[in-house]
Amino acid sequence: MDRKTFKALSLVLAIGTTALAANVSSADEGRFYIAPGIQWMDFDSDRQSSDKTGYNFGFGYGLSDNLSTELTYSRISMNALAGRDRLRAIRLDLLYKFDNSIGTLSPYFVGGLGDVDLQSGKDTTLNLGAGFSYRLNDIAEWRTAARTFYGIADRTFDLGIETGFVFHLGASAPAERVEPSAAPAPAEAAVIADADGDGVPDTRDACPDTPRNYAVDERGCPIMLDEVARIDLTVQFDFDQSVVKPEFFEDIRRVADFLVANDDVVAVVEGHTDSAGSDEYNQGLSERRAAAVRQVLIERFGVSAARVSSVGFGESRPVTSNASAEGRAQNRRVVGAMTATMQRPQLRN
Repeated sequence: MDRKTFKALSLVLAIGTTALAANVSSADEGRFYIAPGIQWMDFDSDRQSSDKTGYNFGFGYGLSDNLSTELTYSRISMNALAGRDRLRAIRLDLLYKFDNSIGTLSPYFVGGLGDVDLQSGKDTTLNLGAGFSYRLNDIAEWRTAARTFYGIADRTFDLGIETGFVFHLGASAPAERVEPSAAPAPAEAAVIADADGDGVPDTRDACPDTPRNYAVDERGCPIMLDEVARIDLTVQFDFDQSVVKPEFFEDIRRVADFLVANDDVVAVVEGHTDSAGSDEYNQGLSERRAAAVRQVLIERFGVSAARVSSVGFGESRPVTSNASAEGRAQNRRVVGAMTATMQRPQLRN
């Protein structure tokens, strides 16, 4: 069997194998693509050149999901008996991808007309081939094929094996297949998916997995209510003393916890005295009492110093009359009031 017969038989076997494959399809109608690759050539013995490898670059357009046209440029350096030569070719091909597959591979058939430029002259070629492609994703595809190139003027048969990638440009818009429908089934009420049970369909639920006891808006998100939280502090002091008694540590700890939970709140503690003593002395005593409570918050309960300030008002702001011992005891104090606006979800009725 001579080389020309062997090449022709190889091509027939490739086409026959393609025709036996099972169903697959793609969606590339109306999309341009580029196809860089490499090509190995087994040249006709009349060319007196060894087998060589070169590159090709194609630019194509999907005429339909199965049929595309492609313009390809190839270049291969050759070592002929007469010296170094080079082959440059440009061809216009049609590629038809069968609605069949062999495993994950999709077979296709290719054929076209081209122009070959050798140093020894030019020729027009016809090519015919078959191959397989593997779709990586919507954009990228790998393919390989075997072709026979027939030189019309030189009467030569060259065998080429090429492989490379195809990069589809733009987004695909696959047409929906209309499958044959069976006899109409009895009408049933449509079941609307609502995974979290909030009354808003999953298709427009912007907040999935909402707790079932939360009230939600039309988007399926919890309805939030503003809530003002407040904590008050009163620390009593013995006469002419500014030492914080341990019995008030628990009250101060609750203030510290409130500050930790609400990091945008700044605390101000205010010191006060009864009316015994001079105004100047009582002013200093009230400041020392407020500073003592501030230090307990900072040193004992770890509140940042930047978030607590203290101020003294002396005897100027009594809460009751200083005429009795009981009244004076109530006026010897440090007080503070802190508020924070928080949001909580509204619960269903």
